[in-house]
Amino acid sequence: MRIEGLSLFKVLPRPEMREVEPPTRLEPEAVELDAPEADFGKMLREVIGQVSEAQNRAGELAQRFAAGEPIDEHTLILAMERANLAFQLTLHVRNKVLEAYQEIMRLQI
Repeated sequence: MRIEGLSLFKVLPRPEMREVEPPTRLEPEAVELDAPEADFGKMLREVIGQVSEAQNRAGELAQRFAAGEPIDEHTLILAMERANLAFQLTLHVRNKVLEAYQEIMRLQI
């Protein structure tokens, strides 16, 4: 394709070709292979703690906003939505785990 006598490929800069390193494998921190139950329990406690922290942060921002402190409305709404989404996701995961447990208990051996 030519534009006013110039080649389009001469006008556009040529992209640089760089060698990309393959991603390194991330190793979980302090994972004990002998006790997977403990790791699941630990992970579950951490996730519930994160959800609780998100809800506490949103509640704190809402209180500060209601008290008249200069809080950005967008920050408040985002914090509240993050807390809500985290809670909803946790609730859905809990429901799926309970459904799986109930299904296993209904199995006849």
